[in-house]
Amino acid sequence: MTDPEIVMRIDLAGNIRELDIGIDRNQQIRTVGRALLDNIQAVDFIRRPTGPDIVILARAHRAHQVPNHPATRAVHDLATPLPHPIHGEVVLAGYTTAGHLTGLPADAAAIIRAACHTP
Repeated sequence: MTDPEIVMRIDLAGNIRELDIGIDRNQQIRTVGRALLDNIQAVDFIRRPTGPDIVILARAHRAHQVPNHPATRAVHDLATPLPHPIHGEVVLAGYTTAGHLTGLPADAAAIIRAACHTP
C-alpha cells in the first residue's frame, strides 16, 4: 500500500478539501476535474528549491469567476505574488520535474492551511 497523494482544493471562502489523487495519471485528472467540476488547466507553477514544485490547477472555463482571495494569500505565502489574480476554486498539487502530479509537501500544506485559516 502506498502513502496517499494529498492535494488541496480551496474554495472562494477559504475552505480546504483534501483529495487523495493516487498515483495513476488518469485517476489524478478525473479526481481533480470532479473537484473543480470542469476540465482543468494549469494556471501557474511555484518553483521550490527542494521537493516537488507546486502547480495551481483551475477550471478551464473560469473567465467570469470571482477572485479567490484565500488561494491568492496561500500562493503569496508559499512564494511571491503572482502577476495575475487567481479566480474561482483551485487545486494546489505537487508537480515533479518529470511532469507528474504528486501530493503536496507537508510544509507547503501547513502554509496553505494557515493562509486559509484552516486547522
